Amino acid sequence: MASLRLLILAAGFSALTLSASAGPGRPAKSKPKGTSAKLLSSSVIPAPQGWEKEEVLTRSDPYVSFSSGVDTIKARVLGGPGSRYAKPDDFLKGFEATTMGRPPEQVRQVKVAGEEVALYRHGYPVMLGDPHVRDPEPPRLAFEEFVVLPQGSRFFVLSWAHDSPIPDPYAAGDKEWERFLASFSPKAGALPKKKR
Repeated sequence: MASLRLLILAAGFSALTLSASAGPGRPAKSKPKGTSAKLLSSSVIPAPQGWEKEEVLTRSDPYVSFSSGVDTIKARVLGGPGSRYAKPDDFLKGFEATTMGRPPEQVRQVKVAGEEVALYRHGYPVMLGDPHVRDPEPPRLAFEEFVVLPQGSRFFVLSWAHDSPIPDPYAAGDKEWERFLASFSPKAGALPKKKR
């Protein structure tokens, strides 16, 4: 019985040691896997100060995201082998860019990495109240803004989501999003051009 207790204590200590090695509250950093992930990891991606970072570089559609409360800023690279979206047009027609099937709204032109690109907005439903009670009203929508930035045979999608239908009176997310767009820069010439 005593040896069983020692074994359980040793296993628990070993698990604590392993989880502590990744750092408090941070997942272990993944190494870039594939050209899309290398393009993402070599880009200048400004981190908002004090926001929590998540980095996933081992998927076909790698991303880096930063979150604070209901705000999330994300940089993704799409269009590589195995990507959900082969071209920017595919993304703009997909569920991640549309508002319940309607095309995204083109809000204005912004400058990102020296290029003038369209800034889009789309809405997505958010659950408020008891999820077990059917609400006869249409769903409340939160909004996400995004830009699509082609880069060789792939493309970046930079986005900011405010996961609430209620605007932030301090506009903290808006300000960080503007700073993010102004400072973001992909690595020039990192990808070969698409073959025709």
